[in-house]
Amino acid sequence: MRRSLVARLLLAVVAVALVAVLGTVWLTRTTQPSYSIEQAGINLEADVAIVDELLDWSGSHATWDDVGPLVDRLAREHGRRVAVVEQGRTVVDTRPGLPHPDHARTEVDPWQDLVDQVLAPGGSPGTGSDDLAPLPDHLSGALTLDDEQRAESLRRVSAVVECLGLAPETSIGFWPTGRAVLDVTPQPEGCGAPGLAQPIGPEQRVLDQLTDLTNPCLIDAGLPPVDRVVLRPVRADPAGIVLGLETGSDPVRRPAAGDELRCVAAAFTTASAGSVAPSVEVFLTDERGDQRGALDLSPGSQARIALVSAVVVTLVLATAGLVGVPAVRRVRSVTRAARELAAGDLSVVVPVRGGDEVSDLARAFNTMAAELARAREQQQQMVADVSHELRTPLTTLRGWLEGAQEGVVPTDARLVDLLHGETMHLQQITADLHTLTRADSGHLVVRPEPTDVAALLLDVRRASSGRAAADGIELVVDAPDGLVADVDPGRVRQVVDNLVANAVQHSKGARVDLRASQVEGALVLEVVDDGVGISAEDLPRLFDRFWRADDSRTKGSGGSGLGLAISRTLVELHRGTLTAASGLGGGTVFTATFPGSVPPGGPDAQRPASLKV
Repeated sequence: MRRSLVARLLLAVVAVALVAVLGTVWLTRTTQPSYSIEQAGINLEADVAIVDELLDWSGSHATWDDVGPLVDRLAREHGRRVAVVEQGRTVVDTRPGLPHPDHARTEVDPWQDLVDQVLAPGGSPGTGSDDLAPLPDHLSGALTLDDEQRAESLRRVSAVVECLGLAPETSIGFWPTGRAVLDVTPQPEGCGAPGLAQPIGPEQRVLDQLTDLTNPCLIDAGLPPVDRVVLRPVRADPAGIVLGLETGSDPVRRPAAGDELRCVAAAFTTASAGSVAPSVEVFLTDERGDQRGALDLSPGSQARIALVSAVVVTLVLATAGLVGVPAVRRVRSVTRAARELAAGDLSVVVPVRGGDEVSDLARAFNTMAAELARAREQQQQMVADVSHELRTPLTTLRGWLEGAQEGVVPTDARLVDLLHGETMHLQQITADLHTLTRADSGHLVVRPEPTDVAALLLDVRRASSGRAAADGIELVVDAPDGLVADVDPGRVRQVVDNLVANAVQHSKGARVDLRASQVEGALVLEVVDDGVGISAEDLPRLFDRFWRADDSRTKGSGGSGLGLAISRTLVELHRGTLTAASGLGGGTVFTATFPGSVPPGGPDAQRPASLKV
C-alpha cells in the first residue's frame, strides 16, 4: 500500500507533539521538587549580590530614576528578573507585566544599617574611640567628590605618604565619597598629615551643616554643644566615613559619648537626605516571575492538559500542512520531469523556487538534464565529425581507384604512395578514435615506471626530425641530465609526439623547443613554438575533439583533429594537467604537468640543464 509523504509527515509530527506534551507533564511533576531545592541556593546567592550593588548605588544617588542600566546588567549577569518599586511606582522592571509576589520582596534602605548600628536604642555607636565610626560603607551622601576633587585629595595624601617614606599601596585608602585618606595607625603628626583634614569641595559646607544640626540634638540630650564636626582622613576604616568632634580653637578633640555620636549620625542622615536615594522595594524572581502553576491529575488539570494538547496538535497539523504539501508538490514536479527525461525529452526543466532542499534537488536535476543534453549534442557532433573525417580520405581513395580502373590515372608508384598515405590517414583516425573510446569507458590505463626524461625527449626529436627538417624547423631539447620520473613512457611519448607534430605544423619555420624540469616533485614538460599563435576566443576549444583552427594557422592539412584531445586525456590519466598559453603572433606554449612523478632527491628544478641539443 502506497502511503503519502504528507500523511507520514503529519502522523510523525502529531506523535512528536503528543510525546512532547506528555513528557512535559511528567517532567514537571517529577523534577519540580529538586529544582526548587537546588535552585533556591543559587538564587539566594544571586539576590544577595544584586541587593548589595543596589545598596551601593543608592548611597551616592539622590533618586532611583537612572538605575535602569545597572538593573539590566544585574539581571543579565545573574539570570534574574529585577523590579524596583518606589512607593507603589515601578521605577524599572526587567520583565514588565509579571506579578510582584510577596515572597520575592526585599527592602533596600540605604539608611537601615546606620539606624541599626547607631541610632536605634541600644545600638553600638562605634568603635569606642573619640570618632564617629563606622558609618556604612555605601553612604557618601552630600560629601561625594567629583573627579577633579578626588584627584586633588589623592595628590595631598600621596605627598604626605612620600614624605613619611611609606608604601602607597599599603598607606593610602579611599572613602565611599571618593576622598583619598591616610590609612595608618597611629596617626602621624609630621609631614603635614594633620592638614589632610582640610575640607575639599563640598565637605566644608556639609560639615558646617552637620555642626548646626548636631548641637540642637546635644542640647536636647543635656550635653554641651561642639564647635566643629570634622573629618578624620587618617583612617580608611572599611566601614566607611570617619567623623569626629572638636571643641575650642586649638583645635582640641572632644571625646565622643554614645549620645553625641547618635546626634552626629542623625545630623548626617538629615544633611544627606537630598543626596541619598530613598527606600524602595525590590522584587527578585526568576525570569518567569516565579510562576509555578499547580499541576496535578485532577479532572480540572486533565481538562487543561487535553485542551493544551488539542491546541498544540492543531497548530502542528496546520504547520505541517503549510510546509509539507508545497514540498511534496515540488517533489512530484521533479518526478514528472525525470519521467520525461527518461522518455528522451532532454529539454525538460524543473521550476526552482526558494532555497531549501527541494530547490537544491530541482537545481541538481536541471544541471543533470543540461549535462545530458550537452553530452548528446557532443555525441551527435562527434558522429558527424567522424563521418566527415572518414568521408574525405575514402572519397580520395575512391576517386583515384576509379580513375585507375577507367585508365585515366596511371597505376604507377606515385599512385601507390598516394593511396598508401590516405590509408595511413584512415588508420590514424581509427586508432585515435579507439584510444578515446577506451579512455571514455575507463579501459585505458597507464603503467608508470622510472623513465629517463631526457632520453625520451631525444627519441621524440629523432623521430620528428625528418618532418621538421623538411619544413626548415630546428628541434631543440633542453632537459636536466639524470632526470627520472615515474610515468608511463609510451603514453608520455605519445603526448610529446602529438604536441611536437602540432608545433611543427604551426611553426613559422624557426625552431620548436622541448623542455623538461621538475618543480616540487612534479615533472613539467613544455613544447614551445614560434607560430602564429591562437586567439583568446579559440583557446578554450583547443582540446575539443575534431576542432581545428582556421586555415590561416595551418601550413598544410593532415592529422585527425584528435591529437590534442588524446594528449590531455593521457596526461589526466597520470593525474596531471595539460594547458596552453598563446596569443596571436606570439607563438604557443603547451605545458604538461605530472605531479608526484619525480622521486625525492631528483635534479633541482632551478639547476641549469646539462643537456641541450
